[in-house]
Amino acid sequence: MWPFRRADPYAGTSQPIRNDPSVPLVSIMIRSMDRKTLPRALLSAARQTWANVEIVVVAACGEAHKPLSDNILGRPVRMVWPAAGQRLNRPLAANAAVEAARGEWMQFLDDDDELLPENLATLLGARRPGRERVVYASAHAQDRHGNTLRRIGLPGNHVQLYFHNRTLTCATVYHRSLIDEGIRFDPDFPNSEDHDFQIACATRTGFLFVDAIIATWNSEIGSSGSGFGRNEDRQMFNESVTRIRRKWHAAFEHWLGKPDHLLEAGKLYLQVEDLAPALECLERALALRPSDGIALRWCGMANFRAGNLERAEMLLLKAQKRLPRDNGIRENLAMVRAQMREPS
Repeated sequence: MWPFRRADPYAGTSQPIRNDPSVPLVSIMIRSMDRKTLPRALLSAARQTWANVEIVVVAACGEAHKPLSDNILGRPVRMVWPAAGQRLNRPLAANAAVEAARGEWMQFLDDDDELLPENLATLLGARRPGRERVVYASAHAQDRHGNTLRRIGLPGNHVQLYFHNRTLTCATVYHRSLIDEGIRFDPDFPNSEDHDFQIACATRTGFLFVDAIIATWNSEIGSSGSGFGRNEDRQMFNESVTRIRRKWHAAFEHWLGKPDHLLEAGKLYLQVEDLAPALECLERALALRPSDGIALRWCGMANFRAGNLERAEMLLLKAQKRLPRDNGIRENLAMVRAQMREPS
């Protein structure tokens, strides 16, 4: 079931798992359409090695949802039902979940995804030097055949939110204080509501990244349009990003005005071959620091990878003048010129 996990300490047992109230309670919240994958998601939530867990299931599909047991493997399960005859879209179901949750920390799990057993222990066991109220790690995206597509969730900073959410909600925990301060999911974003919610949190707190893979995202299941394959709607995604950038213009203006953060994000995107955001981050950093040799070098390399050879050569020549002892720049420049000489 979990192709990337370490050994599951609860595998093969039906013994109840007793919650320990001496550690913080975590609410795992599931917005459920009662898919056939729901039992798998519930089991992955119940099998957490973290000692104090409640599972909150919002019957987003309304009265069509089957009732659930009040516990699974001893973990308490509470259902939240909409008004008679009502169905809830993703942001409304999320708001119903956070308002019903009792935990000090909260995590979302879609009914077609899975948590690895040490998900919560990994996140909540991390030291939070800045008292960050959002802690996240990575998830594996896999197709409908169980093949790994890519890793979702990398280190970085809030600049990344200009392009997409920083990771999946199933690989993230949020502190209850953010909800107490009034942060909610925006009903005007029925598809990119998780991205919008992460930005709202980012205006209040830093995020802490933990370098671990702690969840499986079945990215081709569902109909949000935010996944891969049959669950990818690129036009919808682009329209949502445009609306999100309009809504959070002031926050993005602040984050995108920090050249060090732009450089950090741009280098990370370049390392994972995500060229469009890499180029935008590094060009923005260079516009803010036009004489910075490091910005010139990395922006030159981004343009080289993107096939903008003349601009890459010009930027690397400028970088070489400012950092004459940097052999890496000389090597990069040689690669650019070699490709420029190749016949088209």
